[in-house]
Amino acid sequence: MSGAPALTALAAAGALCALTLRGRTPELALVLSMVTAALLVWKSWSALVTVIDLMDMLAAQAGLEKELLEPVYRTLGISILVRLSSQICRDAGMGSISAAVELAGGLAALAVVSPLIREVMELVGSML
Repeated sequence: MSGAPALTALAAAGALCALTLRGRTPELALVLSMVTAALLVWKSWSALVTVIDLMDMLAAQAGLEKELLEPVYRTLGISILVRLSSQICRDAGMGSISAAVELAGGLAALAVVSPLIREVMELVGSML
């Protein structure tokens, strides 16, 4: 179960079950949606690895150091976690926590890419 149709079926089944549970036990519906989301990310992991391998290959062909892409990969991981965490908080009715998660994620992403931005600025400065 790793293709898009299978993942779509898993998402639909999880959503329908959670929707059914929401009226009686909203806490259990939230847990079920979290488990479904975790399963979807886990099953999609091989696609992410394939994309990262492709980016590494392209970077090598372009003569870029592999370490240069590390901030990009970390930012991608942060964005995935923030999106899922924020939506889970929203589903639980915790909008302010959701907003705080998004703010913290944005700041974490900026912190991760700041060395890359610094290097780009130094490169531009040396060209002038």
